[in-house]
Amino acid sequence: MSQIITDGEKTVYPILFEVRYGQMKSINCFLYKNGNTLTLLDAGIDMPAFHEFFFGKLAEYGFRINDIDQIILTHHHGDHTGMVNHILAVKHVPVYAHPLAIERLHLTENYQLQKRDFFKKLYENYGCSHLAEKRLAKLAKTMKNSERLRIKTDIIPLLDGDIIDDFKIIAAPGHSPDSILLHDTKTKWLFAGDLVLYTGTTSALVDHDEEGRLLPTVMQYKQSLENCLHYNASMVFAGHQQPFSNLQEITQRNLERVSFQLQRIINKIADGHETALSIAYAIYGERTEKEFSIIMSEIIGYTCYAEEKGLVRKEMDEDGWHFFVNERYK
Repeated sequence: MSQIITDGEKTVYPILFEVRYGQMKSINCFLYKNGNTLTLLDAGIDMPAFHEFFFGKLAEYGFRINDIDQIILTHHHGDHTGMVNHILAVKHVPVYAHPLAIERLHLTENYQLQKRDFFKKLYENYGCSHLAEKRLAKLAKTMKNSERLRIKTDIIPLLDGDIIDDFKIIAAPGHSPDSILLHDTKTKWLFAGDLVLYTGTTSALVDHDEEGRLLPTVMQYKQSLENCLHYNASMVFAGHQQPFSNLQEITQRNLERVSFQLQRIINKIADGHETALSIAYAIYGERTEKEFSIIMSEIIGYTCYAEEKGLVRKEMDEDGWHFFVNERYK
């Protein structure tokens, strides 16, 4: 599953940590050697089992921490950043990410307060605050431990269209606002973060912009997928599961999944499920409470997307938003 891939002076050394992580089968990061430069692309998760696996793979490939020259992060999520501080404790290396990742990686007070207030209000508006206690408690715990958890170095911003080490940076918001792809324009290798996976799909996770406003994450996710149809990729290295070469086929499958999820939401609303929670229970049943954060992210994201497309409208009452299919789409 972790085959070394070489093209001329460039080599990818996969670090694929097999673990059940939500619906994922592995947590991946990659060592990318271009001539004399060794780059770590994403940094896994901060847990003892991954630490042991990471250092074991380094040794297997003939490397040490001191051989790493730079780190590039595809986005700020914790399963992509876990080893950064551990590496920085041994060797100071530059860390690159999208500008929107910087406050998130540094866990600034402004960002954390804005995030807390955003989700508190969001869950109130969607009538599900009573199920959000664990989610909000997790945010509070992160705030309490932010000094330990934050990335302890300056982040060098990478903008859409930038070139670094033969990689063209491609902004790909949707799964997160700060998601980027890295496309090696010579080998045609694509490091895709969590935009596309070999099997299944990732989620357009509900999030906010720099002003604390709800982002159109599903629309962004769909646009980022549509952009993928135009990329010539000989091999795709994703943040989870195995590398693959059939980018167009898998991207099209992801786009079909977006259409399916949208239609499923509209059908449930047409059946009389007016609230986000009612829709969630109609689709997922008891899983709604066990997987509250990810399921409500989907429901909120797709109801917003349906509204953006003019397929549904919403009205507020004391229970929160209620959704109705527009007459011309019944």
